[in-house]
Amino acid sequence: MRAFRNTTSDLAMRSRLGQRLLGRFMRREDGTITTFALMVFILMVAVAGIAIDIMRYETQRVQLQYTLDRSVLAAASVTQPLNPVDVVENYFDISGLENYRLSVDVEEGINFRRVEAYAELEINTLFMHMFGVRVLTSPAEGAAEERIRNVEVSMVVDISGSMGWGSKLPNMQNAAREFVTTVLQANETDGGNLVSISIIPYNGMVNLGEPLESVFNLSGEHNQSSCVRFTDEQFTRTNIDQTEEIERIAHWDYDHYFWDSAFQRPYCPTDNYGAILPWEHDEDVLHDFIDNLQANGWTAIDLGMKMGVAMLDPAARPAVNTLVGSSEVHADFTDRPAIYGDPETIKVIVLMTDGENTNQYDVRQPYKRGFSPVHYHADDDRYSVFVAGRDDDEDYWISNGEPDEWSGYWSDEPYKGDESLALSWPYLWANYTGRYIANQYLYIPAYQAGNWGLHNAIANNGDELYAGRTQADNNLRDICDAANAQNILVFSIGFEAPAGGQAVMEYCASSPAHYYDVQGIEISDAFASIARTINQLRLIQ
Repeated sequence: MRAFRNTTSDLAMRSRLGQRLLGRFMRREDGTITTFALMVFILMVAVAGIAIDIMRYETQRVQLQYTLDRSVLAAASVTQPLNPVDVVENYFDISGLENYRLSVDVEEGINFRRVEAYAELEINTLFMHMFGVRVLTSPAEGAAEERIRNVEVSMVVDISGSMGWGSKLPNMQNAAREFVTTVLQANETDGGNLVSISIIPYNGMVNLGEPLESVFNLSGEHNQSSCVRFTDEQFTRTNIDQTEEIERIAHWDYDHYFWDSAFQRPYCPTDNYGAILPWEHDEDVLHDFIDNLQANGWTAIDLGMKMGVAMLDPAARPAVNTLVGSSEVHADFTDRPAIYGDPETIKVIVLMTDGENTNQYDVRQPYKRGFSPVHYHADDDRYSVFVAGRDDDEDYWISNGEPDEWSGYWSDEPYKGDESLALSWPYLWANYTGRYIANQYLYIPAYQAGNWGLHNAIANNGDELYAGRTQADNNLRDICDAANAQNILVFSIGFEAPAGGQAVMEYCASSPAHYYDVQGIEISDAFASIARTINQLRLIQ
């Protein structure tokens, strides 16, 4: 019994001691960590860790977006020659970013480029994984677009005789009108006249017409017409300066072969038929011009192309400004054509033919300008003709009455000397055929003197073949090379053309994709395809 009581007493005492210690512990505050404090601590650590993860995320996101923005801006430039996708990818390669996914979408035409890109980057979290978020995805997207504001177009169209066969000319006219309407939409949409169109018709020659004749420097043999020719050197460059002389084709009757007939029809038209329509913006004017085109003559693609390129060259700017001052050209086109490489201008040539280069003619140079050997005394109505090569001093034949009569005689000077007027070659060509001149003025003295050289040259109309097909093809290739070297976009159309014509047209195109070989009404498809590539002209900045 005693042992049991002692044990019970000890337990009771220990219990009371434990209660006093617990009470003392509960009453004292020094060194106490409460549950709330522990929870706050844990939350503070978590918030700080989340902040660190978010800061890492934001740093990567900013760098990702910055890299993407710079890359799409560079890639969208229409003047940079590299593949836009490669440009974007190169920016990311050198950025130092890793573990990213990148997609690039490019839309482009000849006057615009739009680049859209999307990128995302995964960042492994340091603290947020404790809450179940193991990865943060950092996205970035952006787009850049550059569109060229101004468009300068030269339409170089074939009006040679073969275009009159069947329905060729009407088909071409329909296609050209639709092209004009489509391309000029930018003028209506964007405000102001952003698109200028020049139409350069050609057959065996190209006719500058009155407006351009007034602002270019044509040679002065005559002023009856304004068809021109160019030297081989002029075909190797794009420009024609206002001060540079362009040789005018002679005013003469090439097609009339009768010996006894005077001048009938000029080789170059003396009016504005088939003349160039320069730097136009008005749809109705352009349509009317196209509707009035007619087909005749030979084919000189090189001449048409040369003038088409010259209408886009900055050297033509003084000519444009002069025509603006005389209201021949709209004031919106002041200071056009733009310089090559202008980032807000695109220069386009549409060149079409249904044939191939043929022969080009002009009066032979010795008989094209200056004075002829024929003299005329107006008061007495007497002619005298100088014939070189006689052995004696009697170098002139003086006629009695009409120049073809045999009752003349030889003398050492014209009839009544200085009282007779030397007739110019341009005067003779403007009034008589070559065969008439040879028969009326040169036959008898040539016969009597035994010197037929001048007579025979003039009897063949005095013309020279100054460019055959081979030379014309070479000239065409030269001017096409010059145009492409200046990044002028050349679209060419072989419209039911023979193999020779197709070959040079394909050569001229800026790329194989810029060449069209078409038949019949397919020419409308060709013009429409070209128009679609240049009809998005709104400037987006």
